[in-house]
Amino acid sequence: MSPVRFLIDRLPLLALYFGSSALVLLFLKLAHGFRGLNLTASDIAYMAVLQLFAASAYVAYDWLRHRPLYRQLKAADGQFDDALRIASPVTGEEEALVRRLHDLHYMYTTELLKHRREQERHLEYVRLWVHQMKTPVSVIDLQLQQPPEPGEPEKMQAWLASLREETERITDGLDTMLHAARLNRFETDLHIRKVDVVALLRQCVNERKAAFIRGGVFPRISAESEPIEVETDGKWLRFVLHQLLSNALKYSRLTGRSGLTLDLRIWREDRAVCLRVKDEGIGIPPEDLPRIFEPFFTGENGRLTKEASGMGLYLVKQTLDRLGHRLEVASRPGEGTAATIVFETRSLTELND
Repeated sequence: MSPVRFLIDRLPLLALYFGSSALVLLFLKLAHGFRGLNLTASDIAYMAVLQLFAASAYVAYDWLRHRPLYRQLKAADGQFDDALRIASPVTGEEEALVRRLHDLHYMYTTELLKHRREQERHLEYVRLWVHQMKTPVSVIDLQLQQPPEPGEPEKMQAWLASLREETERITDGLDTMLHAARLNRFETDLHIRKVDVVALLRQCVNERKAAFIRGGVFPRISAESEPIEVETDGKWLRFVLHQLLSNALKYSRLTGRSGLTLDLRIWREDRAVCLRVKDEGIGIPPEDLPRIFEPFFTGENGRLTKEASGMGLYLVKQTLDRLGHRLEVASRPGEGTAATIVFETRSLTELND
């Protein structure tokens, strides 16, 4: 702050000071005329000079004590950490202002680091996704280079089934990537309404019918009544169900056994609706269970398959948290895994309001 601006900011105070001094001098002048006080013009002028000197001394002192803070403000060249260099408040108002400035710097830094981590996580997932998509593309390219003869129907069916399987992998990967990209703007892509979870679960199973047949896994849906409706976003819930079914199918196939059952159950419990996806797969080791919702965590089971990205359950948990639902996962090695979605009535009502 320049000295001129400093004086301009103090003009009201100086005007009040000189105005009150003028009133005192006027009183003395009137008293000299009416009461015979022996005051000469020189005396009044001397008092005026003293008042002016006192005002000038106060303004100079006020400028000097605020000068370090003004220098720090002037030295700030727009860098992000300049706010931390402002640390010479004088008055209580300035202390509150500097403290608030530091708090805002901390809040901004925290938010910036959060967005940076999300951006780095997204870029890492993109790189991982691109690497995973190379496999089905390479398989399809190889299959197209070696098509079966037209007179061999059985080989033709197997060839088409292989192409269909790789195409489904690409489709699933694209769908997962699309939802991962939309997750950062979840609120703009949210539509809460009543959804029949029994019908939606059947649709998701039918869409993966071919994959279940190839894997030798037989889904079994049971519901205490139909329909069972909950308040949620049907599109996002469909994505969650596809992820859970995909995980159940993938880790069931790792057992090397066929004829396994995938138990899909929906029931009401107190003021909630529960949907459970229980497989007979290899299960999750106890030491990995607390970390299954962390991004890019594949654990011991993830090392057994190239398809594991460590993002499936992370995206599922993030989606359900934002929808106001709860996810519970229980597992035992060699016995399978049960993932239960709990649609709580209270949380849904608060979300809808």
